[in-house]
Amino acid sequence: MRPAMQGGRSVIKVCRECDEPTTEPIPVALEHVASAGGRVVYLCPRCRFALGGVPLHEHPKGSHGRLRYEKEPPA
Repeated sequence: MRPAMQGGRSVIKVCRECDEPTTEPIPVALEHVASAGGRVVYLCPRCRFALGGVPLHEHPKGSHGRLRYEKEPPA
């Protein structure tokens, strides 16, 4: 997987699970906050593999963005 880019620079996000910065953030959920509207939850590739979190773009249509887990570990 290629690092996320913004304006020609790598985007660094913090993994929700291990709290480490990653240049390969994988959006896996939407965290809903009543007053602020929410934010995207990211996992690093290692934690995404270990937890089996489903990336947001693979969530079923109509999903509310809650964290989903794969039935089997990702390949």
